[in-house]
Amino acid sequence: MGENIKLVEFIDEKGVTIHELASRMGISPRTIKRYLRELEEKGLIESRDGLYLLTPVGVKFKKALEVVKSRKEASPYIVTDPFSGNIVPLSFKNYRQLLAIIENELVDKKILDEHVRKYLIEWVKTSIGDEYLVYLLENNIVKNVDDLKEYLSMILKTIEG
Repeated sequence: MGENIKLVEFIDEKGVTIHELASRMGISPRTIKRYLRELEEKGLIESRDGLYLLTPVGVKFKKALEVVKSRKEASPYIVTDPFSGNIVPLSFKNYRQLLAIIENELVDKKILDEHVRKYLIEWVKTSIGDEYLVYLLENNIVKNVDDLKEYLSMILKTIEG
């Protein structure tokens, strides 16, 4: 996902046409059509009678953008070593901090992979409220730290412009 993801902010459950999107975004209808095809392949939108609408998954993603954009910090997530039970002297309160931990390899990848598989979902649900990431974790679409890094990079790039 890339530039096309910004289209989600202009689409709702009622639907919008290619020309309306092109006008709002200042992009050619041909480019809009290509972006919409990519979003359809991701399951975020669907086409019905010439209108493009958000799917239930797309609604979750749009809400995730709004939640992450509006929430600067959540309750801290304390990282522990799930294999030994020891606390890793590190915590994070938002997606930007979590991404920095991943990118700078501040925690062993095996530990983070285990958190992604078993523990992170609860913090995402209760502290962040990102229903889309919860969906991705529950459906094993985001299954490791590399998948999580890709998601965090994409959502932060989208909301930060």
